[in-house]
Amino acid sequence: MVGLLVAAFIGQWFIGGPEQLGLSRQAVSEGRWLTLATHAVTHGGHLHLWMNSAAILSMTLPVRLLVGSGAEGWWRYLSLLVGAAILSAAMFLLIHPNDGIPMVGASGAICGLWGLLVRSDLETRRLRPLLSKPVMIGMGEFAITNGVLFAILFFAARSTGSQGGLAWEAHLGGFLFGLLLAPLFVRRLSLSEPAATS
Repeated sequence: MVGLLVAAFIGQWFIGGPEQLGLSRQAVSEGRWLTLATHAVTHGGHLHLWMNSAAILSMTLPVRLLVGSGAEGWWRYLSLLVGAAILSAAMFLLIHPNDGIPMVGASGAICGLWGLLVRSDLETRRLRPLLSKPVMIGMGEFAITNGVLFAILFFAARSTGSQGGLAWEAHLGGFLFGLLLAPLFVRRLSLSEPAATS
């Protein structure tokens, strides 16, 4: 996945920059429906790319333990990423009050991984009830982290006079996808398999 993001980051500069693949109401109204997916492999700069790459690297192994191994596990993992990216795009378009600058970045898809991890117990490799205390704590941590990121990026953008910031709408959409649809992706253990990983 990181290789794909790096390749897309290099390639986007040959077609006019990230704006060409970014998601906006204008892009969709012009019939550029592919931006619902391409925004997730497009990044605004090196720091944006490396932050998202680090997040994917840190979350992929635990998610892969949950979704299973082999081709089926990879299919579930990629389906989770793509589904979260598309729902994050839909949430962004639904909530965002105006066009602004095009939304780019894999953060919405990454938040799908985050949502699945919040819903899952890594020790038993089973899902927690949606309203359980660990899930509620995880949801709170997600909200706090995004609030802090939003504030940092908002003030950084205003102090430099630049545009941009955190697409919290996309983060929320991706997170909800992973959290609510986790049962579709987490592989059920057979009775003969051990539940604990330690």
